[in-house]
Amino acid sequence: MSDANAYYGCGLAVASYDAFAGSGGALAGDVAFYLECARRFGGPILELGTGTGRVLVPVAKAGHDAVGLDASAQMLQVARAKLAKEPEIAARVELVEGDMCDFSLGRRFALVLIPARAFQHVVEPDGQRRALECVRRHLAPGGHLVVDLFDPSLEGLARTAEAMPVREVRHPITGNLIRRTVTKRSNDAFRQTVHETLRIEELDGEGRVVASEETSWALRWSLRQEMAYLFELCGFEVVAQYSDFDGSPSAYGREQLWVVSAR
Repeated sequence: MSDANAYYGCGLAVASYDAFAGSGGALAGDVAFYLECARRFGGPILELGTGTGRVLVPVAKAGHDAVGLDASAQMLQVARAKLAKEPEIAARVELVEGDMCDFSLGRRFALVLIPARAFQHVVEPDGQRRALECVRRHLAPGGHLVVDLFDPSLEGLARTAEAMPVREVRHPITGNLIRRTVTKRSNDAFRQTVHETLRIEELDGEGRVVASEETSWALRWSLRQEMAYLFELCGFEVVAQYSDFDGSPSAYGREQLWVVSAR
């Protein structure tokens, strides 16, 4: 299988990441939800798959000491640029380039966050277990973990590339249109993975393509009961499950938003 995280090392993909993540859809309201979790459970806070700091920076602004870990140097570069503009919070934040399946930070946290389906880019079951075991070792007694996944639906997994919506946002610097198109899509029902090839284009005011990239990503999908067993196996107890960031009850085909505590 190709690199499950290739998308997060591409120039246009990284530059437009916040715009796509913040454009509504399934992630609408997620930052406010994580801020409420931070208020409820306290800090210090560790975010895995922190990326551009889209969640981490608001958490730090709310007064919490925070560490963000990500495998992508390019995404972390954006996060560092944000922090350089926020010197009053930079002292409370540490950014670490690393693998969420194998890290050792030498400290414990009251709260660990894995937002925006980042956990699903760990495409092997063994890797998922190792990631949760790492989290468990880094949680303070009684600490909490919050994980966001998409809930797999038969209809969604079966969609072809042609059936996937073309998404558009504005480039945060140039203001040009950024268009993201799924050009290939395959679902491996045996390995429980979905792989997409994507074309990302930047168009000027005349509609001309001024930059273009082709990249890909892969995600592992897990059923709710599978995740419940995985959490139990790794020493967690489920506190709550939601289907969106407004706290709606679990529902088929929406988000799997888990709040679990260390046993």
